[in-house]
Amino acid sequence: MTTPTNTSATRLATLTEGWRALLTEYPLLEPALVSLEPTVNRITIQAGGRQDPLDHLAELLLWAYTLEQVTARWWHTRDGHLDLTIHGRTAAGMAVKVYGAIPFDSCVGLVPLALDESEGVSLDEIYTLLGLLRDHHQALTVGVIA
Repeated sequence: MTTPTNTSATRLATLTEGWRALLTEYPLLEPALVSLEPTVNRITIQAGGRQDPLDHLAELLLWAYTLEQVTARWWHTRDGHLDLTIHGRTAAGMAVKVYGAIPFDSCVGLVPLALDESEGVSLDEIYTLLGLLRDHHQALTVGVIA
């Protein structure tokens, strides 16, 4: 006689171990939310929600750089945010989704998305946006101090 295998419990154990391994290998900032989704066999991470858009973008990129086979999308939401969603896999093959958002106004015209429009984006483009926003922020700071 065989006993039935509880597939969702097995997936949950696998996801839990995958999450532990990811944190052990990459001790990143604490996320705001982590969901282990056994039905889709994925770990979903909401980045820590740093209030400063530069810090938040940097944190999203840090999470993304821990992954392989990365794809990303950004979306100009109706509530005035630039939502970013990053999908990838850990080195062990575990599916991971990382997401976060910054105020669209903070993008100072650098992201050419109409309201409610989304598009695929590379990590290099997100990194470039982060650099341009840092330059803009520094220029504003220097302008205020001078």
